[in-house]
Amino acid sequence: MATVTYDTENIRAMSLFESITGVEARDVILEDDDAYFIVPEGKAGMAIGKGGKVVKKVQNNLGKNVKVYEYSDNLGKFLNNIVPVNLRGVDIEDEDSKEVEISVARDKKGRVVGKNGNKIDSIRDILQRTHGVDEVSVE
Repeated sequence: MATVTYDTENIRAMSLFESITGVEARDVILEDDDAYFIVPEGKAGMAIGKGGKVVKKVQNNLGKNVKVYEYSDNLGKFLNNIVPVNLRGVDIEDEDSKEVEISVARDKKGRVVGKNGNKIDSIRDILQRTHGVDEVSVE
Protein backbone atom coordinates (compact mmCIF):
# COMPACT_ATOMS: atom_id res chain seq x y z
CA MET A 1 0.00 0.00 0.00
CA ALA A 2 1.27 3.47 -0.85
CA THR A 3 2.23 5.85 1.96
CA VAL A 4 -0.78 8.02 2.73
CA THR A 5 -0.95 11.10 4.92
CA TYR A 6 -4.31 11.84 6.50
CA ASP A 7 -5.53 15.32 7.35
CA THR A 8 -7.90 16.10 10.21
CA GLU A 9 -10.99 15.65 8.04
CA ASN A 10 -9.90 12.14 6.96
CA ILE A 11 -9.08 11.11 10.53
CA ARG A 12 -12.42 12.43 11.77
CA ALA A 13 -14.29 10.59 8.99
CA MET A 14 -12.48 7.30 9.73
CA SER A 15 -13.11 7.63 13.44
CA LEU A 16 -16.79 8.39 12.89
CA PHE A 17 -17.13 5.46 10.47
CA GLU A 18 -15.48 3.06 12.90
CA SER A 19 -17.52 4.21 15.90
CA ILE A 20 -20.84 3.88 14.04
CA THR A 21 -20.13 0.67 12.11
CA GLY A 22 -17.79 -1.18 14.47
CA VAL A 23 -15.63 -1.93 11.42
CA GLU A 24 -12.03 -0.80 10.90
CA ALA A 25 -11.57 1.63 8.00
CA ARG A 26 -8.32 0.68 6.24
CA ASP A 27 -8.50 3.85 4.16
CA VAL A 28 -10.84 6.69 3.25
CA ILE A 29 -10.95 8.98 0.25
CA LEU A 30 -13.06 12.09 0.69
CA GLU A 31 -14.35 14.05 -2.28
CA ASP A 32 -16.86 16.89 -2.53
CA ASP A 33 -20.03 14.83 -2.17
CA ASP A 34 -18.62 11.32 -1.69
CA ALA A 35 -16.66 9.30 0.86
CA TYR A 36 -15.07 5.98 -0.12
CA PHE A 37 -14.19 3.65 2.75
CA ILE A 38 -11.99 0.59 2.30
CA VAL A 39 -12.73 -2.12 4.88
CA PRO A 40 -11.12 -5.50 5.59
CA GLU A 41 -12.24 -8.50 3.57
CA GLY A 42 -15.57 -9.92 4.78
CA LYS A 43 -16.57 -6.75 6.68
CA ALA A 44 -18.52 -4.72 4.08
CA GLY A 45 -21.86 -6.28 5.02
CA MET A 46 -21.35 -5.39 8.67
CA ALA A 47 -20.39 -1.82 7.76
CA ILE A 48 -23.42 -1.39 5.47
CA GLY A 49 -25.91 -3.07 7.79
CA LYS A 50 -29.28 -4.63 7.03
CA GLY A 51 -30.99 -2.59 4.34
CA GLY A 52 -28.13 -0.07 4.45
CA LYS A 53 -29.23 1.11 7.88
CA VAL A 54 -25.73 1.48 9.36
CA VAL A 55 -24.12 3.18 6.37
CA LYS A 56 -27.03 5.65 6.22
CA LYS A 57 -26.09 6.80 9.74
CA VAL A 58 -22.55 7.43 8.51
CA GLN A 59 -23.91 9.34 5.47
CA ASN A 60 -26.12 11.52 7.68
CA ASN A 61 -23.24 12.33 10.03
CA LEU A 62 -20.73 13.06 7.25
CA GLY A 63 -23.15 14.78 4.89
CA LYS A 64 -21.70 12.76 2.00
CA ASN A 65 -22.68 9.77 -0.11
CA VAL A 66 -20.78 6.83 1.38
CA LYS A 67 -19.43 3.87 -0.58
CA VAL A 68 -17.93 0.87 1.22
CA TYR A 69 -15.49 -1.44 -0.57
CA GLU A 70 -13.92 -4.67 0.70
CA TYR A 71 -10.15 -4.73 0.41
CA SER A 72 -8.31 -7.67 -1.13
CA ASP A 73 -4.58 -8.17 -1.68
CA ASN A 74 -5.57 -9.76 -5.00
CA LEU A 75 -5.86 -6.84 -7.41
CA GLY A 76 -8.32 -8.60 -9.73
CA LYS A 77 -10.65 -9.44 -6.84
CA PHE A 78 -10.38 -5.90 -5.46
CA LEU A 79 -11.26 -4.49 -8.89
CA ASN A 80 -14.42 -6.62 -8.88
CA ASN A 81 -15.29 -5.04 -5.53
CA ILE A 82 -14.88 -1.42 -6.63
CA VAL A 83 -16.03 -1.42 -10.27
CA PRO A 84 -19.84 -0.93 -10.40
CA VAL A 85 -20.48 -3.42 -13.26
CA ASN A 86 -19.49 -6.97 -14.18
CA LEU A 87 -16.01 -7.11 -15.62
CA ARG A 88 -15.39 -8.95 -18.89
CA GLY A 89 -11.68 -8.97 -18.23
CA VAL A 90 -8.77 -7.36 -16.44
CA ASP A 91 -5.28 -7.01 -17.89
CA ILE A 92 -2.58 -6.17 -15.36
CA GLU A 93 0.85 -5.15 -16.64
CA ASP A 94 3.45 -5.17 -13.91
CA GLU A 95 6.68 -3.89 -15.43
CA ASP A 96 8.20 -0.70 -14.02
CA SER A 97 4.76 0.65 -13.19
CA LYS A 98 1.48 -1.14 -12.69
CA GLU A 99 -1.02 -0.50 -15.45
CA VAL A 100 -4.52 -1.94 -15.39
CA GLU A 101 -6.91 -2.24 -18.32
CA ILE A 102 -10.52 -3.01 -17.41
CA SER A 103 -12.80 -4.58 -20.04
CA VAL A 104 -16.55 -4.05 -19.68
CA ALA A 105 -19.53 -4.36 -21.98
CA ARG A 106 -19.83 -1.33 -24.27
CA ASP A 107 -23.23 -0.35 -22.82
CA LYS A 108 -21.75 -0.37 -19.26
CA LYS A 109 -18.68 1.74 -19.97
CA GLY A 110 -20.42 4.97 -18.93
CA ARG A 111 -21.17 3.54 -15.48
CA VAL A 112 -17.48 2.84 -14.97
CA VAL A 113 -16.19 6.14 -16.36
CA GLY A 114 -18.92 8.35 -14.88
CA LYS A 115 -19.95 11.87 -15.73
CA ASN A 116 -16.85 13.90 -16.69
CA GLY A 117 -14.72 10.87 -15.74
CA ASN A 118 -15.40 11.25 -12.02
CA LYS A 119 -15.92 7.52 -11.30
CA ILE A 120 -12.82 6.34 -13.13
CA ASP A 121 -10.81 9.07 -11.37
CA SER A 122 -12.02 7.73 -8.01
CA ILE A 123 -11.15 4.17 -9.06
CA ARG A 124 -7.66 5.38 -10.06
CA ASP A 125 -7.18 7.12 -6.70
CA ILE A 126 -8.29 4.04 -4.76
CA LEU A 127 -6.06 1.67 -6.76
CA GLN A 128 -3.07 4.01 -6.47
CA ARG A 129 -3.42 4.15 -2.71
CA THR A 130 -4.18 0.48 -2.10
CA HIS A 131 -2.11 -1.34 -4.75
CA GLY A 132 0.30 1.23 -6.22
CA VAL A 133 -1.40 1.18 -9.63
CA ASP A 134 -0.15 4.00 -11.84
CA GLU A 135 -2.65 3.89 -14.71
CA VAL A 136 -6.19 2.58 -15.23
CA SER A 137 -7.96 2.45 -18.57
CA VAL A 138 -11.40 1.17 -19.59
CA GLU A 139 -11.95 -0.72 -22.82
